[in-house]
Amino acid sequence: MSDTEDTEATEATEATEATEATEATEATEAQTEGTAATESTATATVASADEEHANLDFLLDVPVKLTAELGSCQMSMHELLDLELGSVVQLDKPASANVDVYVNQKLVARGEVVVADDNFGIRIKEVVSKSTGK
Repeated sequence: MSDTEDTEATEATEATEATEATEATEATEAQTEGTAATESTATATVASADEEHANLDFLLDVPVKLTAELGSCQMSMHELLDLELGSVVQLDKPASANVDVYVNQKLVARGEVVVADDNFGIRIKEVVSKSTGK
């Protein structure tokens, strides 16, 4: 081989090695960017969950109406107008039955009536699970 051919061969080899090195560097950078993106996504997910929780914290002070229902009954308007002091209205549930506990008119629990500090209270016996259908 002549010197010119040796030089061209060497330059071609160096160019190939440089291209391979550049490709390897780009692949490493892409992998690093992918890892950084994954870490960034994971961090963003955690941050998003924290932000979501922080965004929902204001709801903790929202007042809700809790109602306990002992039972119910139906009566005619005539029977309603005949009610007076001392009248007894019979409800559809036995005295030993649990009362229904509603929050904003949604059934959330059942329990028994208790007396606490001269006031009525409810001891929760069952928490109603979420229904899967809407």
